Amino acid sequence: MEATTKPDKILIVDDRPENLYSLETMLGDEGKIEILTASSGQEALKIAFQEDLSLIMLDVQMPEMDGFEVAHMLKSTKRTRKVPIVFVTAISKEKKYLLQGLGEGAIDYLFKPLDVEVTKAKVNTLLTFYHQQQELEQKNLELASLNEQKNYFLGMASHDLRNPLGNIITLAQFIESDEDKLSDEQKTFLATIISSGQFMLNLLNDLLDVSRIESGNATIELNEINIVELIQQSIADNKYHAQKKNISIQYSAHENIPSLHGDAAQLRLVLNNLISNAIKYSVQGTLVEINVSCNETEVEIAVADQGQGIPEDELDEVFRPFQRTSVQSTAGEKSTGLGLTIAKKVVEAHNGTISVTSKVGKGTVFSFTLPLHQKTA
Repeated sequence: MEATTKPDKILIVDDRPENLYSLETMLGDEGKIEILTASSGQEALKIAFQEDLSLIMLDVQMPEMDGFEVAHMLKSTKRTRKVPIVFVTAISKEKKYLLQGLGEGAIDYLFKPLDVEVTKAKVNTLLTFYHQQQELEQKNLELASLNEQKNYFLGMASHDLRNPLGNIITLAQFIESDEDKLSDEQKTFLATIISSGQFMLNLLNDLLDVSRIESGNATIELNEINIVELIQQSIADNKYHAQKKNISIQYSAHENIPSLHGDAAQLRLVLNNLISNAIKYSVQGTLVEINVSCNETEVEIAVADQGQGIPEDELDEVFRPFQRTSVQSTAGEKSTGLGLTIAKKVVEAHNGTISVTSKVGKGTVFSFTLPLHQKTA
């Protein structure tokens, strides 16, 4: 048995009975449309708040409450704000009236005397638009639900896998430490186990961070922090990796950089991602520069390398999860493809912005801003 399709409910609002009758007769469509009528603004609001409407056709010139006022009330109420409104009017087509109507939330105008074919065509188009909007909202709800489930299972799996994987790495390192009892082949196998295990552990940690951020479970604790000290700590975190590639890290800052409110642990994660990336994609003997500047509203941190640079047509991909550019690390370092995604989410959670500029053969600059003044939690 086929499901019965409910007719679209159209509310026609006009203080003149002959206009109501004319439109009702014009739009009657063999059960596909149900016409509701109201002769005043107050009556229209009462019906609109009780019925599930697909379209409202609203006269502008009415006593007591005109069409503009009715539209304003409809668009200010959650139940009716998404119902499309078309004004049906005989008033002047002057620009100021059109702008006023559009400003109150109408999406179209019909001018009296009405043309039957034009009126029907517009009504059909608006009904189609309304149903497409409803379908899109339903799809978005379904996608949000699926994304929530994905984050839950991703977070759960990452959390449950970290401990056994950490044990594998620790045991492999313990065996490796007794190198006198190992053959060269066994040492190679153990180094591979440790390297691969560490990469997998980094990936799990990144997946857990992403799932927490996307699910809303990652809390940003805003406390007063010294951003200069935080940068210096991040430089120290990456000093060993830089020295292995004979890469110098140069730091400069404007005088009197003020403290700001942020989550120190999360921002240190951003800085470590950007600095380690700069080292990872730089060749031996080059320079990584970190510059801090500020104005009255924000601090900007820029991390610049002298590496290979990123092709212009790939720049839009760098902050997307698991998206890798054609540029390869210079010493075989591995990447999870999530570091820059996490950095972007953390910066935006701090009400900041992050961007990248690059030139092939010259290097890349990642910059992010943080507001100086924002409310603490």
